[in-house]
This record gives sequence, C-alpha cells and structure tokens, in this order.
Amino acid sequence: MLHSTVFVLVFLALFAALELALGLYRRTGVLTMRELGASLVSVGVYLVIRGASFVAVTWALGALWPGSEGALAGVSSWLVFPIYVLLDEYGIYWVHRKSHEWPWLWRIHKPHHVPRNMNIAVTYRENWLWDVLLPGMWMAPLVVWLGHPGAYVVALAFRTLIVLVEHSDLRWDLHLQQSRFTRPAMRVLERIVSLPDTHHVHHGVGRFGNATKNYGAALICFDWIHGTLMIPHARQEGFGLPEGAPVEPWAEQLFWPFVRSTKKSARRRPIEPTPPEADLPMAEAVIYTADGCAVVVR
Repeated sequence: MLHSTVFVLVFLALFAALELALGLYRRTGVLTMRELGASLVSVGVYLVIRGASFVAVTWALGALWPGSEGALAGVSSWLVFPIYVLLDEYGIYWVHRKSHEWPWLWRIHKPHHVPRNMNIAVTYRENWLWDVLLPGMWMAPLVVWLGHPGAYVVALAFRTLIVLVEHSDLRWDLHLQQSRFTRPAMRVLERIVSLPDTHHVHHGVGRFGNATKNYGAALICFDWIHGTLMIPHARQEGFGLPEGAPVEPWAEQLFWPFVRSTKKSARRRPIEPTPPEADLPMAEAVIYTADGCAVVVR
C-alpha cells in the first residue's frame, strides 16, 4: 500500500510541476482555500481512506476466508488486469451517473464540481464518503489478496495517469484532434479513454458544458455505449456550478455530515456567452443542490 501511495504522489508532483511552469496556478481564484486548498486536503483524505480500505479488507478476508489468500495467483495477469479495470470503471460510471440523478448522492459528489479552474488537484476533490462508496476502493485490496498485486499496480498506473490528464487544463488534445495527421487516431482514442476534451464537458458551464454527459473516469467507452457521450472539440467557457447553485464552506463540502453550516458562499457570476454569432442553446443538464432543488445548466 505504501508503494501505491508514493506512486500517486509522484504522479501528482510531476503534473503539478508542469502546470506550475505553464502558469495554471496564476489564474484568478486558484490559490485560495476554496479551490486549491480544499483540493489538496482531499488528496490527503483520499490516501487515508485508500489505506484504511486495504487494512479493513485484508483483515476481513484473513478472518472470514483465510484460505483464499493467493487463490487466483495461477490465473494470468493478462486476464485479471482487463477484468479488474472494466469492472472498476463500470462501477464508477454508474455511481457517478446516479450522483447527478439522486439528490442525496449529489450532496456527496458536489464538492468535485465547485472549482472554477481545472487542474490536477481537482482530481481527488470529493467528500470523504465518495471515496468510501466507490467500488474500486474495495476491489483493489481484494485483487491484491487473491494474488495479483502486479495487476493492481498496472491498473493504478493507468487510471492515475488518465484521471490526472483529464482534469488538467493542459489542452494538448485539441491540437491532435485538429491535425490531419493525428485526427484519425484521436477519433478512436476519444471513444475509449477519457481525455480533457470529454471530461471538461462534465465540469463545464456554457455552450460546451453538460454535467449529465461523460461520466467515465479513465474509460469513456461506457458513455458511448449508454448514450451519454459528448465530444465538443472545443474549450469550455467556464467551469464549476451553474449560476444560482449555493456553495457550502470548504470544510462542510469535504467532511459533511460531520461538519454542517448554514453559511453559503457567494454564488457564481453568469458566464459571458461566446461571441455574438453563437446563440447558447438550452442545455439538457440538471444539477441538484444540497436541498434537493433542481438547477438547469445553461
């Protein structure tokens, strides 16, 4: 478990250095507790819960099923790895999708959508209960227990790389999508794995944002299968919650229901529409606030 924690932290450090060098943290509002500060606290919470899940599952399996340790060690990792990744990602797809449909689950997932700037720190910004609810948090120690730590590490590397890339505002993918040399390969790739172009849609507000699209974490293929895929090939006008949605203090966002407050932060200002020829259509997206009210994403 220590090795996987170090692995995640190394990836975060490398991407953070790149974003810092390119000026992503000089944008208005990034260096505040509301945005970057709360996101960094969430990274620590995520690592603690991942460690706790390994301890809990390993203890439970040892107590209830002691003869199962290494039971699948003879099965090829080439088979275990894709099955593990597909099951993990499919579980995430449905938990994530329902978090935008069920008000109580949206209350837990909402902190992930608060930031108005995209960067790698947003990746793990969630209420602590979100990490507990994700099936992959409990599948990972099971895979290791059954004899496939290698499959777990490779899956962790794959998923960590993709989720950091898709949350970063380094939009390298737009250049590859526009080049006639790389466009064909990108047309295939963007329907299999999640890229900034597809995941930024999910966080975006305005013409190229829609919170009811692109639920996939590392894989976007399930959105393609279930009809929730949106590929704009464009930058979003802004990010965060839509106009009118209240924002709780950062401590309540991350540690609710243990921390509760009646105070709400200032609501976001409207996004300016992109230039005059573009008429913003009515979006289909609906986001639920903590009190169960529906807010239409424009």
